Amino acid sequence: MHEFSIVTHLLGAVETQAQQSEAKQVLAINLVVGERSGLVDESLCFYFEMLAAGTVAEGARLNIRRHSMRFDCQSCGTEYSPPPGDFHCPRCGEVGQVVDDASDMTIESIEIKRG
Repeated sequence: MHEFSIVTHLLGAVETQAQQSEAKQVLAINLVVGERSGLVDESLCFYFEMLAAGTVAEGARLNIRRHSMRFDCQSCGTEYSPPPGDFHCPRCGEVGQVVDDASDMTIESIEIKRG
C-alpha cells in the first residue's frame, strides 16, 4: 500500500510539469528507484495504471531503473557499489563511507506530446 501514496504524489508532480510544459499527453515517465527504497516495481506499475486513468498520463509507460548503494573509500579514494551484505572496498578492503544509500525515488525525465 506504500506504493499507492507514492504514485499519488508522483502523478501530481507529473501533471504539474505537463501543465507547465503545455503537454497534450504524457508518453512516458522515467524513474530511478533505489534498491533499498522498499518499493516494488509491479506495485508501482499497478497503482500508476489505476490512478493515471482519466489524466494526462493515462496510457503512459512507467520506466523504472534501479540503482545501488554507493560508497566512497576514504583509504584509497575508490567509489564503489558493494554487493549485498559486504560493504568493503573491492580495491583495499576497508569499509567506505555511504555516498548514496539507495533509499530514494526520483523522476529522471518525462516524455510528453505537445498539442
